[in-house]
Order: sequence, then structure tokens, then C-alpha cells
Amino acid sequence: MSAARWAQQELLEPYRQANISIYAVWFNMYPEDARSKWPSALLTDPRVVHYWDEPRAIGRLYLSNLPAMIDRRVVGTLQPTDDVLWDAFFVYAPGDRWQEPLPLPVAWGYPIMVTRDQLLRQVVALVGR
Repeated sequence: MSAARWAQQELLEPYRQANISIYAVWFNMYPEDARSKWPSALLTDPRVVHYWDEPRAIGRLYLSNLPAMIDRRVVGTLQPTDDVLWDAFFVYAPGDRWQEPLPLPVAWGYPIMVTRDQLLRQVVALVGR
């Protein structure tokens, strides 16, 4: 949850006028991650769209697509060790659409709090500040 707080404070609040969207995909990785325990006060910015992915389909899809995206990982990205990719970010260029096949991101990183400086640089570059 610290990554969500960080995103609200460092990515969204300083760039209130920026035309950016965040799609937060949530699923259980630990017992305390249950949907019923998810704090609704996280990521309250109207530019955030929340998805609950109980079967972890999106995390599996991203993990299976890592070979195609490997050269777009930011410095500090760790090697995922689970059967699903989680706690990661993917930055897409304006106009990119989520479709099959999965579009290649401009950059991605895992885990978010380890690679947050690079995520912030990517967002700043895209919003032009």
C-alpha cells in the first residue's frame, strides 16, 4: 500500500493538471490483500481507475510478456520470482491502447518502491515538466 500512497502524493498531486491516467490492478498476494480489507482512501484521484483481478489474470499476462519487454525495464528492476507479476508499473505513451497483443510500454519497473524514481522521471517526461 505504500506504493499507492507514494503515487497519490508524488505522481498525482503535483501534476493535477496533467492529462495522465493510472490503472490500478489489485489482487490477493497475501491474506491482508483481500478485497474486503482494501482501503478505499488510497488513490482517490479521479484519474485513477481501479480494477480487482481475483484470478490475477493481468499479472500472469504481464509476466508471460516479459521477454518482449525486457529491454524497456528501468534501472533497479528486480527479477520477478512469483507466478504472477505484481507491484509493478508500466508507462505507456499517449494514445497507446490496451489490446491484444499487449502493447509494449515505454518503460516498466518492479517493484514500484525500488524503481519509483525512474517511474517519476518517466511521468515527468511524458507530461512535459
